[in-house]
Amino acid sequence: MEKITAVLPCRLGSTRLKFDKQSAPFGDTTLIELKVNQLLKSKLINDIVLSTDDEKIFKKFANVDRVKVYERDSKLLHSTDSNSLIEVCFQHVPNGYVLLTHCTVPFFDEYDKVIEYYKANNCDSVSTARRIGSFVMDGVNIMNWNRTGSNDLWPKTQELPKWYEIDSAVEPFMHIDIMKERYDRVGYKPMYYETNALQSIDIDTEEDWKLAETLYKKLNG
Repeated sequence: MEKITAVLPCRLGSTRLKFDKQSAPFGDTTLIELKVNQLLKSKLINDIVLSTDDEKIFKKFANVDRVKVYERDSKLLHSTDSNSLIEVCFQHVPNGYVLLTHCTVPFFDEYDKVIEYYKANNCDSVSTARRIGSFVMDGVNIMNWNRTGSNDLWPKTQELPKWYEIDSAVEPFMHIDIMKERYDRVGYKPMYYETNALQSIDIDTEEDWKLAETLYKKLNG
């Protein structure tokens, strides 16, 4: 298999929190340290790229084996375009496979399992996702169940079809050439690696932070 590069975007600051969540104390560590250490445990990832504008990250990881810290293109730093993450991958990964992840998903560390899942299946991209085991509404109608014909109006939730909520643990693992060709984080034949409720926690708000830190302390106390 060609070279595998994990890309970890770590822009200074936070648009929703009033502090720098990647470097702020999180239990006995920080989110960025926790995620880098999880990635370093991988036996399949060759390089870990930190794309940042944070001088503290440059200093902290400058001499860590397998970790490369690069300055992110200034045009991408404050972009609200979701495609900016693709551009970050293009900036730092010229060839081989890219695994895009985030430090805001502190309870996911099954990176090698995602890669093995990709290798074992006929697909060209793998993203992590949590299965939705309840009814999804658009405000009026149930979206994940056809309430017509002989179908029960309210079936048992285990009878619902498989729907998934994409999370940020891996989004995605795929070859950089397919990402360029598609200009997307989903390939022509995508598959999804199922995460559980803990693994899929993504810290986006102050409430998320408090919940995640409480859980982290409980699990690592």
